[in-house]
Amino acid sequence: MRRYRIHPVVGPAPLTGRVAGKPWAAARVLRIDNYPWYESGRRQSTAVRMLYNRRALYVQFRCRDRHAFSRVTELNGMVCEDSCVELFAAPGPDILAGYFNLEINCCGCMHLGYGAGRHGRKLVSADLAREIRIATSVAAATKDESPGDRGWWVAAALPFAVLSEFTGLDVRPRSGDRWRGNGYRCGGRTDAQYACWSPIDRPKPDFHRGEFFGEFRFG
Repeated sequence: MRRYRIHPVVGPAPLTGRVAGKPWAAARVLRIDNYPWYESGRRQSTAVRMLYNRRALYVQFRCRDRHAFSRVTELNGMVCEDSCVELFAAPGPDILAGYFNLEINCCGCMHLGYGAGRHGRKLVSADLAREIRIATSVAAATKDESPGDRGWWVAAALPFAVLSEFTGLDVRPRSGDRWRGNGYRCGGRTDAQYACWSPIDRPKPDFHRGEFFGEFRFG
């Protein structure tokens, strides 16, 4: 099982793609570097960093991408069909109790669901979604592929109060607590990636596989 330690931070982590000189420099790097369904095209790197304090979980994705593409603009839309990054996490050691899936395209549009499996997932309301802060390097609502594409970043702040209200659980981790989860990269029209942090042993792309989740440890 792959493991990742989420370090604490004093104060909020800035929602930026920069690392040097920022609190992100103290975070370990989680690399989305497994391609179980690779067929062809570029394998483009994705580096994830996570931090937390008593108020929120902070996550930063830095993506190399020669073909950045995005069309979805509505909350809880099919952002997975755009150039997209995803964080799935069960807030506790019991995956069967449920996990949330945060999915963000390169333009910062979000999909957030919660449930115990692929079907019947609860989607975040517009009111709660407004309390989740997201920043991205793409300053537009949509994006076409461009010859100048090199990469993009997305950063988000997920308040534990929001996650608690959304999931119905007390989502306030303490040092030593363990969650289960995975990180993913997918979407776009070219080189869809279908990459994951914790390897998934299934014949077709399928991210809703809690049995293959790795471990996130706080502190």
